[in-house]
Amino acid sequence: MDKKRIVIILIIILMFSLAITGSYIYYNDKYIVYFETGTNESIMPKYASKNDKISAPITPTKDGYVFVEWQLNGKTYDFNEKITSDTVLTAKWLKEDYVTINFVTNSNDVIESKKVLKGNIIDKLPVPNKDGYEFIGWYYNDKLYESQEVYNDLILTAEYKNDKINTTYKVGDMVLITGKYSNTSKFSSAKNKKAIGWKRKILDIIDNAEFPYVVGDDSGITGFFKASSIEIEN
Repeated sequence: MDKKRIVIILIIILMFSLAITGSYIYYNDKYIVYFETGTNESIMPKYASKNDKISAPITPTKDGYVFVEWQLNGKTYDFNEKITSDTVLTAKWLKEDYVTINFVTNSNDVIESKKVLKGNIIDKLPVPNKDGYEFIGWYYNDKLYESQEVYNDLILTAEYKNDKINTTYKVGDMVLITGKYSNTSKFSSAKNKKAIGWKRKILDIIDNAEFPYVVGDDSGITGFFKASSIEIEN
């Protein structure tokens, strides 16, 4: 065997040894992040040095289910977290099931029902139009609806503020009150109540609340009336 061939063989052996040694040092100096999909689909683990971060892997798929997130010990995993040990991330799934959101606009504006994946959060709710009124928000069971995970069908009802109404009421003005009537004399329990279809004279003004209120009396009945249910008589 000539010297040239011997040198080539030695170089190959040396490179192979260096590659094995480098791989050993690389992988033994890093933590492993495993991904458990709960399906037949496998995802290659990732390696990270101490206090490094990793990026999210490809999104797995599962028939009849929707992937939600990666979790660590049952909690949402933040991929901005630093790796400090070997880690096992588990895929969270939601069964592909939908709920229906119906919208009652209380106006001529018709909004079609919306289907949302059960367990998801409703976002970008529609904004209805009503001439002469300002949309306040969607209400569910007489309370302002706040986006949250949805597991059942919902009916959301639009609430408005009359554009003609502001905080410059005058005692003695005549107003027309529409909506649900309450003759309660206690303001705190009447906070979300309205009155129906009577003319009232403003006796007092209460504006240090979520909505401006007036106290009206004309026909022997006094009550607290939310501004959004009041129209000023021309």
